[in-house]
Amino acid sequence: MAMMDSTGAIGWVAKQRRYRHIADSLREAILSGEYRPGDRLPTERTLAQQFNVSRSCVREALLALEIQDLVHIRVGSGVYVSESAAPMASHIGGDASEPSVADILNARLMFQPEMCAVAARNATEDDIHALQLRNRAITHEIHTPDTAARYYRDFHLAIARATHNPFAHGLMLSIWQAARAHPEWEKLRQLLQSPERQVRWRDEHEGILAALAKRHRGEARAAMRSHVENVIAVIDEADML
Repeated sequence: MAMMDSTGAIGWVAKQRRYRHIADSLREAILSGEYRPGDRLPTERTLAQQFNVSRSCVREALLALEIQDLVHIRVGSGVYVSESAAPMASHIGGDASEPSVADILNARLMFQPEMCAVAARNATEDDIHALQLRNRAITHEIHTPDTAARYYRDFHLAIARATHNPFAHGLMLSIWQAARAHPEWEKLRQLLQSPERQVRWRDEHEGILAALAKRHRGEARAAMRSHVENVIAVIDEADML
């Protein structure tokens, strides 16, 4: 099945892979707290436009989420997040205290470089292709901070999934949920997803992706470490640590 990106280039993507990509992205949005229990998901038409696929492909993804009891499909009303679909952060860690921005960033710095090295070893061709699709969405235009933050999150969570370690993926979801729940989240999103920084992160993601595609663990680890350190530097310069 042909799929056109924002540049007009056509790539061949298996139908199953496209449906799974959408289901995974929505699942992560739910478990990272972007959509809370009881929230209504965007319409089929909106999701089809967002992922550049047919509405039938979106329906397949939504059915997969319903089977997982993450959403309820109400005919004539919409698709709603299940009350049982608690964000991942509520399941991981016993300390109920609110983490600081520095805590969240240091967790990323401790965890993500090695996670990326493991992904370089374990990623399948489908995993690499999914990362390329996510990066392509970022690459060719400047987005609103909200959309850019979603694409940014999807890219990093796809790397976590490429480790093929469910607990590692859960930890990454937990970090993202903690960031979204932080009182400074909106300010951080505006700071990190300004137009000039979107271009910077895009270029750094290209380097991470290149290392993953080469299956080079050392380069993947170093590229991710450099990227997270640069994110920390931007936030530090803004006196938000």
